[in-house]
Amino acid sequence: MKLTIVDVFAETLYAGNQLAVVEDCAHLDDATMQDIAREMNFSETTFVTARHDGRATVRIFTPTTELPFAGHPTLGTAWVLAGGEGEYTLDLGVGPVRVTFADGLGWMEPPDVRFDGTFEPDKAAELVGLDVADLDPDYPLQFAQVGPKFILIGVKTLDALRRASLNGDLHADYLASGIGVQCVFVFSSDSYGEDADYAARMFFHAGSVREDPATGSANSAFAAYLKNLFGMGRTYVVDQGVEMQRASRLYLEIGETNRVGGKVQPVAQGQFS
Repeated sequence: MKLTIVDVFAETLYAGNQLAVVEDCAHLDDATMQDIAREMNFSETTFVTARHDGRATVRIFTPTTELPFAGHPTLGTAWVLAGGEGEYTLDLGVGPVRVTFADGLGWMEPPDVRFDGTFEPDKAAELVGLDVADLDPDYPLQFAQVGPKFILIGVKTLDALRRASLNGDLHADYLASGIGVQCVFVFSSDSYGEDADYAARMFFHAGSVREDPATGSANSAFAAYLKNLFGMGRTYVVDQGVEMQRASRLYLEIGETNRVGGKVQPVAQGQFS
């Protein structure tokens, strides 16, 4: 089985979000795929189980579970299979997702985002270790699902964003009670530099509390959220992963069909014994 490791949503090498892509693996059962994903221990590992004429069937695993969709695995796997050129379609758990490459950027057209209610400010603040006064009232708290289910939490300042941390016990309690806080996306319009519009962090649980350096699915939800707030015909730049020393950059293009883009950097190739 061929193994390729890439950095996704990365402007430079050794940045962005790491991804392992496994090819020639149609013979693997679910348990073995999960074991390999746990061995790689990246946010996600993908398995290409079929491939033909610009199209592939792909499964996505975190170290603990399978996902129907995730953004950086979609973009990164398409980059590996297409050689970073032209167009490629991945058949995922949510259905087909098209990815195109032009001028060094990969662009994916995410599946539809489903918005599912709001969250109380005191609960949101407690969940990420902040005060209600840190939350930005210009950005309503919102649940959104595109593959994983996210709670989108806007904060006023970079200082608040840097102080944010997921309360693992409270997160587990919410999950056990059926409250949809599978993943927590915290963002601020107080960006790191003038060439970006937002700064963001994304927390989740995979055996323990983890942070994701670049999250295409969360930013797909964020793109739909910004479209509802500010309308179409806009583009946004989102920086994520800075606090993790895995600086990532995602490009959001808001239109009739939203697109989420970024660069991919090749890191390593090998094979499984």
